[in-house]
Amino acid sequence: MEQSSIPGTQSTAIEKVIAFVDERVGLKQMQAKMLNEPVPGGSRWAYVFGSVLLFLFIMQALTGVLLMFYYVPTADHAYASTQYIIHEVDYGWFILGYHFWGSSAMAVCVVVHMSQVFLWGAYKKPRELLWLVGLALFGIVIGFGFTGYLLPWDQRAYWATTVGVEILDKTPIIGDFMARFLKGGPTPGQMTLSRFFVIHVMILPAALMGLAGLHLFLFRAAGPAGPFRGTPEEIKAKTDYFFPRQIWKDIVGMAVVFAIICVLTFWEPVVLLEEATPDPGDYHPEPEWYFLFYFQLLRLKIFSGEFGQFLGAVALPVAFMVLLVALPFIDKNPERNIFKRPIALIGWIVLMVTMLLFTVSAIINREFLD
Repeated sequence: MEQSSIPGTQSTAIEKVIAFVDERVGLKQMQAKMLNEPVPGGSRWAYVFGSVLLFLFIMQALTGVLLMFYYVPTADHAYASTQYIIHEVDYGWFILGYHFWGSSAMAVCVVVHMSQVFLWGAYKKPRELLWLVGLALFGIVIGFGFTGYLLPWDQRAYWATTVGVEILDKTPIIGDFMARFLKGGPTPGQMTLSRFFVIHVMILPAALMGLAGLHLFLFRAAGPAGPFRGTPEEIKAKTDYFFPRQIWKDIVGMAVVFAIICVLTFWEPVVLLEEATPDPGDYHPEPEWYFLFYFQLLRLKIFSGEFGQFLGAVALPVAFMVLLVALPFIDKNPERNIFKRPIALIGWIVLMVTMLLFTVSAIINREFLD
């Protein structure tokens, strides 16, 4: 009888491989450290968004790679190759639709996650660096949405990008340079598409992976900062380990998000408009839905004229980001209960309601124009 047919031989070989790797990299120690992470106060459904965001990025990377097998990033083939993916490639419409709705899901989840951190006061000492890296990750997610929107090269993509670059052009000092660099010429064309493609598939993913690793390292160093209730003794008594309860909740959260994206992909598949052209015709340019609130805000009379455009397109968002960056250094009050921080709670509610109202207003205005 050959050695390979002896029962238990294969399992023994696998055990030897595991032992070999463990001896050199500390595999079992790493596994124990990852799975036995204490969760003060017990596992919570509210903790799933970090894992969901990681899952979304992995799925975006996977579907993006599949799309790149067929997509051609040139001005004369981008539109045709995208149409080919939709109509000719087996399940290409689903992969493209999942990638499209997955970007929306990332935008939603990152806003929810940042809202959690803000409401729980988890940006305060000793988590200042964790908050700053999180803001950088937020910017990268927005960058993914902006750069990926141009790639199908239809009228919607072309003119939304044109509007976005024009807004960027109003930024003092670096705005003109950034706008000229991204366009690569007087009007969006081949150089624009090439640069957006490189940023979308190479620069931003590399930056996200590096910052996500740093974010995870800082999180494990600082520890969870959830909305703990009770005395320190009561919280300690309720402490769970990351495995199995929190992992189970994370898996369920990922499955729910995956199902929602699949439903949206079937319910509202990606349909391209006409191929991109410098003449908008009857098309009314507008950005992706998660930028609509800002797009509608800039239509207010207060932001008309050159100074008004600078105020709305540059000063307002820059001031908001500066405030977010400075937040952990301004708010040094150790109190983290949101109901004992009325200014923070009211500010968050006003911001969310404003974004919702302007988004709905932009959608209604779009329906009226159509």
